[in-house]
Amino acid sequence: MPASEQQDRILPITKIIAGIVVPFLVLAFLILFFYPEKSGEWFAWTINPPITAMFMGAGYIGGAWLFINVIFGREWHRVAPGFFPVTAFTTVMLITTIIHWDRFEISHFPFILWLALYIITPFLVPTLWVLNRSANLGTPNKQDRTVPQIARAGLLLIGILILFFSLRTLLDPEWFVGLWVWKLSPLTARIMSGWFALLGVGGVVISSDHRWSAWKVGLQSIGLWHLLVLIAAFIRKDDFSNGLWNWYTLSVFAVLSGMLALYIKMEWMHSDASNTSADIS
Repeated sequence: MPASEQQDRILPITKIIAGIVVPFLVLAFLILFFYPEKSGEWFAWTINPPITAMFMGAGYIGGAWLFINVIFGREWHRVAPGFFPVTAFTTVMLITTIIHWDRFEISHFPFILWLALYIITPFLVPTLWVLNRSANLGTPNKQDRTVPQIARAGLLLIGILILFFSLRTLLDPEWFVGLWVWKLSPLTARIMSGWFALLGVGGVVISSDHRWSAWKVGLQSIGLWHLLVLIAAFIRKDDFSNGLWNWYTLSVFAVLSGMLALYIKMEWMHSDASNTSADIS
């Protein structure tokens, strides 16, 4: 194996742990997205309204896609940007669980799994990043593309704004309850702040890398998550306080459109570059 590949590989221990995590994420998706009314029986606690559970379920399958790429991928730099966002998310989940401890049934087995997961992962995920960090050279792969500066600046700005929402909500959930487009409790508002922490940190981290290959998995995960959120919104449109079309769903649609446009542009550049190389040869 060339030295450059050895310095950009995913360690076996990282793949093993990803393989353990993925089934839990897929199970959470199946329960919360398809059976949100059963969250009290099959998940850590009863989540209302159902659109909140479906939002969470969609997020879990987005996370599963990241770790599936860890399992089957070869290059560390393609999945590395996801580890800091996951660390931020799991940390907020643990903090929220502690703050709202009285809302949970401690003997409920799904809650025990939830608690164990969020006690371990805030320390495990950054440890895996540290173990793999020397593998990322930070240089473009052969035929890799450079992400336009405007896209990087835009993602950075979006990430910072979302991080503000996340931190403000964690500290003052009632502020977010009054702002949000469907009904939330202080507990579910803080849960939402964890998902926004994932998005915000993800935006900041991904935008710092100029390599398109380091963007793709993150955009795929976020795109899958929010495409499912829009589907959930149509299914549970009655859960919205002021109708389906509101500032949040319109924002999700706009961001997904922008991500798709960037993805097509960057992949088209790759196709053009490949064709040019073939013509020259």
